[in-house]
Amino acid sequence: EGRHLNSILITRLRYLGDVVMATPLLEVLRRGDPRVRLGFLAEQPHGLVLEGNPHLDHLHLLETKRRGSDAQARAGQSNVGGLSSLSPWEMISHLKACQYDLAVDLFFNPRSAWLLRFSDIPFRLAGTQGSRRMLYTHNTIPSLSPERFQKLFNRATGGLGEHLARLAPLVHLESGLGFLDWFQTEFGEAALGPQLPREFWSEKAPQQLSGLEKFLNEKPVVLAPGATWPTKEWPLDHWRKLIQGLLSQTNRPLLVIQPPSVDGKWSSLSAEIPKSRGGLLQVLSLPQVLGIISRSALLVSVDGGVMHTGVGLGVPTVALFGPTDPKLWFPYSDSGPFRVLTSKASCAPCNLHECGQFICLPDLKPDQVLIPCLDLLQESGGSG
Repeated sequence: EGRHLNSILITRLRYLGDVVMATPLLEVLRRGDPRVRLGFLAEQPHGLVLEGNPHLDHLHLLETKRRGSDAQARAGQSNVGGLSSLSPWEMISHLKACQYDLAVDLFFNPRSAWLLRFSDIPFRLAGTQGSRRMLYTHNTIPSLSPERFQKLFNRATGGLGEHLARLAPLVHLESGLGFLDWFQTEFGEAALGPQLPREFWSEKAPQQLSGLEKFLNEKPVVLAPGATWPTKEWPLDHWRKLIQGLLSQTNRPLLVIQPPSVDGKWSSLSAEIPKSRGGLLQVLSLPQVLGIISRSALLVSVDGGVMHTGVGLGVPTVALFGPTDPKLWFPYSDSGPFRVLTSKASCAPCNLHECGQFICLPDLKPDQVLIPCLDLLQESGGSG
């Protein structure tokens, strides 16, 4: 339409890992026009991860009711960090007042679609099909050839590399190139990955985690065993043996991030770590988790949001995969101190949330995980 864009709103309402994986778009848009005003809309429990992002001018946090087994454990943490959230109707009024020129919806579920439609944002890009496409002004799914879409898919973070395709209708004003041609010229073949402000969270950590300062000063190894699906969980006994190996092979503190679950499944891990070497942490808020990871020497995690925050913070990360495809959700191995491990079961990836013949992660043995952990610690100078 030939309209110059002064302000752009990106939205990915949930989940934590998906919000983290959407950050490359902020870098791309900022490089395209350093003057453009950039905002991000997300539900509060997940959007807090974007606080302090240097490419972001405004962070809009949407109020949400917690769901699932972790709801009770997360209660009361919604205003951590002093960032408040707005109800859907309050958010609509707020976004109207912000007068964004363009919205790019990376979630396009009914809630985000109607929020943007009622906010009077003149241009709204998405990739949805069906009747909901009528709530947007541009639908980018049919506009790209399969070959070009695949190139974009391979250029950014895993399955969410398709986010770049949402920007296809844009034109770079200075060069006159369409977005896809400008992107190819500007970024070449470089792979894009998530970016979080490590220094920001590192500076906040002492204020939030004063009792752990001794361990944080020694750059601990952090373990994150929790998963949203049972099939993403590495067995408890495997974690015990990994802890024993790390304690005997390194002199680093060990901290275990306890998932926000009410069943206390991982509480027995506290007995595996001497108090002088670390321990199992109480359930923490997202800012507190980010503060710990930002000051760690190594993160070991199953596939999930915490894993993506480790990569986004540039922390050496070992990721344990079972039913999900690491080619989609961990395309980081060639771009930094990141390793993905899987047993390569013949039935994987299956993407099942529950499985009666769960073999993929149990077949990934502790010794197979310990070796790359020690290698990454040595490469990064953190072996002690």
